Amino acid sequence: MGNILMGDDGVSVEVLKIIKKELEENNIKVFAIETDINSLFSIIEEDDVVIFVDAMISSGKVGEVKIFKPELPEQNEFLSHAYFPWDIISRVAKEIYIIGIEVEDIDFKIGLSKKLQDEIYFIANKTLFLITNILTNLNYKV
Repeated sequence: MGNILMGDDGVSVEVLKIIKKELEENNIKVFAIETDINSLFSIIEEDDVVIFVDAMISSGKVGEVKIFKPELPEQNEFLSHAYFPWDIISRVAKEIYIIGIEVEDIDFKIGLSKKLQDEIYFIANKTLFLITNILTNLNYKV
């Protein structure tokens, strides 16, 4: 999820561009839904494991990558898409995870902050590792 017209909010879109090929080679479907939340209802199938990658604003270090279940964010953490129909998606999906990428700035501008640009490949590799780890722990062949 993310909006490339909102600065660092587009970090997930950039990360998925980098890791998409490797994920798809392992039969993992990748959808960059950006701001079209309604498209999820036609994409998610019963018993899917759904992993959202999104920009996150909390007290963490810019570029830090965290994983959690949607009902677990701390009160001082804010995903840029926090007002999301989790209850509807959870009725269909087997498991839901969020990979949050700590960002510096979400504002009307194109492009990532310098800090995220400098670390984008590290962030992408960490995200790929977390996705693979989730699926391996759930006994999916990756």
